[in-house]
Amino acid sequence: MTSRESPDSATADGRDPARRQPSGPEPSTGQAEAFKLSELDLEVVNALQINPRAPWAAVGRALAVDASTAARRWARLQSHGAAWVSCQPLFVPDPSMALVEIITEPGRSLEVAEALAGDPQAMTIDVSAGARDLLVTVVCDDPDQLSWYLLERLARVPHVLRVQSHILVNTYTDASKWRLRALSRAQERQLQSGLPKPSKDGGAYLPTAADREMAAALSVDGRTPLSELAQATGTSESTTRRRLNQLIGNGSLRLRCELARALTGWSVSEWLFARVPSDRLDEAAATLATVGEVRAILSAAGPFNLLIAVWLRTISDGQRLETSIMRKLPHIDVVDRSVVIRPYKLAGRRLDRRGFSTGTVPLDLHRRPEL
Repeated sequence: MTSRESPDSATADGRDPARRQPSGPEPSTGQAEAFKLSELDLEVVNALQINPRAPWAAVGRALAVDASTAARRWARLQSHGAAWVSCQPLFVPDPSMALVEIITEPGRSLEVAEALAGDPQAMTIDVSAGARDLLVTVVCDDPDQLSWYLLERLARVPHVLRVQSHILVNTYTDASKWRLRALSRAQERQLQSGLPKPSKDGGAYLPTAADREMAAALSVDGRTPLSELAQATGTSESTTRRRLNQLIGNGSLRLRCELARALTGWSVSEWLFARVPSDRLDEAAATLATVGEVRAILSAAGPFNLLIAVWLRTISDGQRLETSIMRKLPHIDVVDRSVVIRPYKLAGRRLDRRGFSTGTVPLDLHRRPEL
């Protein structure tokens, strides 16, 4: 890692140096492999994982650097597609979700992934090794839409041989809570103090047209300034600020800061398919949530009732992790696993082969893909 940068001055015209295109063209192999992170880069990403819309002044105070330095480091990461802040609208209190295993014709997995990548319902797509070629996280507004997607949409995709769906029952934890752990507890608390307060209205609700416009803008860049959000929604900045804080506070909008996995130090992604006695599911999930490698814990109705997404430093760490999990949870049975050999889409972001962002598919679940 390179040393931390010294503070620098703001741009001459006063513009936020981080307001550049959210993601540029796909980096070439050489560019991606040459991209390096400094200690400060990791700290800036960690800060935005905690508070994705934190003002640069607040980030600078927490990291003990000038605000413009933090903003400029983010601008570099964002312009290369190495890091980004995305937005997942959750306008229904209980969305219908499934983890879908797809087996394709030999050599056709990337074609199928590309055919699905433009679907807002296909939130995340992993190309994997093992018993399935693709793992697709599907999110829909209601059971009827989920049924349509699984039975009609997927049936029309060429080169698909077999589909097996796991209907998700509960999301115990998701990737938005995963952290780089580059900051101290004191720094984390300082950044958390600026988060919108949880809303008292009890959760997601039927969105207005302005809410959907706001979500669409934030899907492209979760740090879109209030002035641009106000213009997109046709409301004042004060109204926009109040509505945005309400939507984040009640969980209707979920912002998450991501860093290309190849740059995190956890270069391997793996899915574990497990069985746990039904009366031990909550206990198992609570224990797994304390494991640093775990990104997501989902319960499902099907042959595997617990699905676990993990990030590892090496493939061999998978066996060590499974052994550790079984020691902590002797009642868990890890039946199968799949290593992700290429992340193709992550929470609405198209990715290149190394996990760099190359574009956005806003998660507007009301838009059905053309069949």
